[in-house]
Amino acid sequence: MTGNGRKEDPGVVIAGAGPVGLFLANLLGAHGVRCLLVERRTQRPQHSRAIGIMPPTLMKFRAVDLSDAVVAAGCRVQQAVVHDSDRVLGRVDFSALPRPYPFILSIPQHNLMRILEDRTVAQTTIEFRAGTELTGMEQDANGVTAELRDAETGTVHTVRTPFLAACDGAAGRIRNMLNLDTPGTPYAPSFLMGDYEDRTGWNHTAHLFFTPGGSVESFPLPRNKRRWVVLADPASSDRHSAELRRRVRALAGIELSEEDELWHSVFTPERRLNRRYVRSRVACCGDSAHVMSPIGGQGMNTGLADAWHLAASLRRALREGQPHGPLLAGYESDRRRAFRRAANRAACGMWLGTRTGRLPSALRSQAIRYLLFGTPLRHHLAPFFSMLTIPDGPDPAPVIDGKGREA
Repeated sequence: MTGNGRKEDPGVVIAGAGPVGLFLANLLGAHGVRCLLVERRTQRPQHSRAIGIMPPTLMKFRAVDLSDAVVAAGCRVQQAVVHDSDRVLGRVDFSALPRPYPFILSIPQHNLMRILEDRTVAQTTIEFRAGTELTGMEQDANGVTAELRDAETGTVHTVRTPFLAACDGAAGRIRNMLNLDTPGTPYAPSFLMGDYEDRTGWNHTAHLFFTPGGSVESFPLPRNKRRWVVLADPASSDRHSAELRRRVRALAGIELSEEDELWHSVFTPERRLNRRYVRSRVACCGDSAHVMSPIGGQGMNTGLADAWHLAASLRRALREGQPHGPLLAGYESDRRRAFRRAANRAACGMWLGTRTGRLPSALRSQAIRYLLFGTPLRHHLAPFFSMLTIPDGPDPAPVIDGKGREA
């Protein structure tokens, strides 16, 4: 992770260089808005974490000439197979989705960040400072004074900007600086997650297992690797990789090798939503504004759509002179509505996968087999799971060609 060293007065300061902050900087910088992007870390995270990029997000990447590089670095998931403990219940076919992206793209988050970061440091309109943390701010009628601290030297200085975007994630401090209440609660289930070399022969197909003992989700990754997610056994206190492998073997009949493990983690999903996204000239974006269950892969895509909408609003305020108050109010209203829809879907998917016991599992199998896959509803599954039915932001930005010009 590097900074590009440019020193210009920014139109927007962006705090946080995760996928959302990087994409916001690219959206603004590509359209001539000068940005200062600061990130307290000096190294990019190396674990895959979020992996799914949905077709609406790829269309947004396409608008700033990012989609080709992102698609080339991922693998295309065109089918998901749903099992119970005895048989295949049905298949979700993404290949019939509208072109040019009739698939869900699987790409590790750190690889996506590398592509976004490479584009960021290549743009003359963006100054990127790694190892720099926003430690305070003051607002007035005309702008924001941001206090920045250099992690290496401890030097503190201030920068003046018309707008500040908080993209510092779920654990970020900017919400607290703004006194924004973020009510929410963790869900009851916990999950084990791990990435492995793929020996299944399933190629680029996702597989989901819903059994009386719990669920298993398996998603392909680039370079013949695979993500496994299992419902943790509430009767066991073991949350290590050996438990993940035991659960996959017991619930899906797949033997994973310890030697093939690349990384593992445990997580307990939660749902949180800021009561407000915006305080005057400061706007929260992505996980700084909300957190949802990662089941279904909608969280990062929702944050990237936040960046799309916020960039359009800030661009209109800065380049067209439109009043920022109504623009940011519209951003907050639209994105809260989109979050609720995506988070409700994620919660429903998690509820479906966490029913255990023979009777609930048998009822679930019947519902999946006959209601979802045995009726015309099956034609709506692919658009539903690929987020094509989530409300989007304002008018699309102008398309940027490969030379950085509006097409």
